[in-house]
Amino acid sequence: MYTAAGVKKEYAPSAYSRRLFHTMQQQNFRGVPVKRPLRLLFLPLCCCLLYLLAFPAQALAGARDGLLLWYRSVLPVLLPFMLVSGILMKLGLPGRLLDLLHGPLHLLFGCSRYGAFAVLTGFLCGFPMGAKVTSDLYRQGKISRGEAKFLYGFVNNLSPAFILSYLAADQMRTPRLKGLFLCNILGAAALYGVITSIGFRRSRKGNATGCAASEPAAASGVSRMSSIFPVIDGCINDSVLNVVRLGVYIMAFSMLSRAVAGLIDVSDPQLLFAAACIEVTNGVHLLSASALPFAQKYVLVCACAAFGGLSALAQTVSIAGMDREMLSGYIKSRATIALLAACCSLGSVLCVLVFRR
Repeated sequence: MYTAAGVKKEYAPSAYSRRLFHTMQQQNFRGVPVKRPLRLLFLPLCCCLLYLLAFPAQALAGARDGLLLWYRSVLPVLLPFMLVSGILMKLGLPGRLLDLLHGPLHLLFGCSRYGAFAVLTGFLCGFPMGAKVTSDLYRQGKISRGEAKFLYGFVNNLSPAFILSYLAADQMRTPRLKGLFLCNILGAAALYGVITSIGFRRSRKGNATGCAASEPAAASGVSRMSSIFPVIDGCINDSVLNVVRLGVYIMAFSMLSRAVAGLIDVSDPQLLFAAACIEVTNGVHLLSASALPFAQKYVLVCACAAFGGLSALAQTVSIAGMDREMLSGYIKSRATIALLAACCSLGSVLCVLVFRR
């Protein structure tokens, strides 16, 4: 670059350019063209457009099912939990509320006080609240990166209400087995957490800094009444945005699940399970309504529910903002938990057959 006098002037990058380059490095875009992810989406988006044009009635039914599922089940359950948990974390209250529960949860999983809050939320509230709370705690500095990566692996699960009411009673029509469904699905996630906590405890001992030093700063909370309302407004905006985003994902994967279900052979257990793993609600219905033997349906439903489906995976990635390392670990953990749930359910079936003899 030259000035008006013809003197060569060295180019100095602006502050915005430096921040943008630093952000791209943090997000692992080093050496990867920015437009490449958009190019990868071109073919799937064209297929979706052709599907909408060729099968409008089927696409409309899938979109309606997804939006009704979001409106009836996701919105009234997740929105209050997102709002309350966000306000609690902003005000620094979960640490005080979990003093009594931190002991047993720390004994099982080796988590901190705020990590215990993520464990309780993930096992009680369902997808994707466990990942949402873990992500918020990590961003606020209340848990370390190592603990966040550890918690992502097992705290993001289906809610007990979904398992007991929709899965066991409504779809499988076996309310007497609801305890077994609950133990197989959530028990597999808890077992995975206990097993992986061994490595987490060792890494935490090696890292003397931990995350305990950040807890007193988080407990300062909000000192003035006038500053509480901006916090509440921010939590409302964040909660509504996240819930609407989840509705879009649920609608899209519901349409995809209906399209795939119309193309596969439902008598093939492998294809049926693959289609069921697209979206867990439609997947449970697809497996339970199939002509497979009950024992086979029982094992496949437990594995599908423990995995959570591709829809829940996309929701989790979107709402938690995982990087590549955490995403890779999360996918491996869900696959392992699904395998554990299948083994546990298969073991319960074998036990029933043995005791019947």
